[in-house]
Amino acid sequence: MVRPADNTTDRRLSALEHACRGVVGDRLRSVSVDGPDHSGTLYRRSDLDPGADGPVHEAMVEGASCQSPVLADGGRTVCTFENGYVTRIRVGDTDVVATTDGIKMDRDTELSAAVRGVLRE
Repeated sequence: MVRPADNTTDRRLSALEHACRGVVGDRLRSVSVDGPDHSGTLYRRSDLDPGADGPVHEAMVEGASCQSPVLADGGRTVCTFENGYVTRIRVGDTDVVATTDGIKMDRDTELSAAVRGVLRE
């Protein structure tokens, strides 16, 4: 369910999308957010069909565990999925889920820092 956003939320969501795209670049497939102010897809790469990564986003938000996490630490989980990698970053009561074609762990650390920076502003 997509909740409406106000101007402050719109600015934060835009900043979140730009931060994710800036860190990951062309390998970014999609970004979704699930929190008290907004729930839904923020970004989907133009070559993907609508809902292409939807099931993996939903599973991560619902707390499904990966069969073999690549990384799991305080509030961040990185897993493989059939099309690449999925990262869930939890900040307070908000989950941000990003899918990528591939990601280096240093980029994932930067992605986590960028998401946390936007959500804590």
